[in-house]
Amino acid sequence: MSDGFQVVLQDLLALSGTFRSEAGTCQAIMPGDRPACPDGGDGAVNGMMRAVTEAVGLAHLQLSGAMDLHAAKLRAAHDRYRDTETSLAQLADKVAAQAAIG
Repeated sequence: MSDGFQVVLQDLLALSGTFRSEAGTCQAIMPGDRPACPDGGDGAVNGMMRAVTEAVGLAHLQLSGAMDLHAAKLRAAHDRYRDTETSLAQLADKVAAQAAIG
């Protein structure tokens, strides 16, 4: 069934919290508008550096967003496993109760 793997609910929950926290930290280290762009002394160079720093800023936002998305997926996995475990325990109790009657 599980081939030796065991899902540990508290580990999923802790990992979800870590991903969420680190996503916030990652997002907070970058200035809100974009990284500062140095002056290259030439309009063409400045334009290219501005384009690169804007791309870095967007990639940074995508990275922190992906981390937060993974936090939500880990939390959802935790919730599904927990709900399944509860449902199976309730089913086992009902089967045991019926066996005791019969």
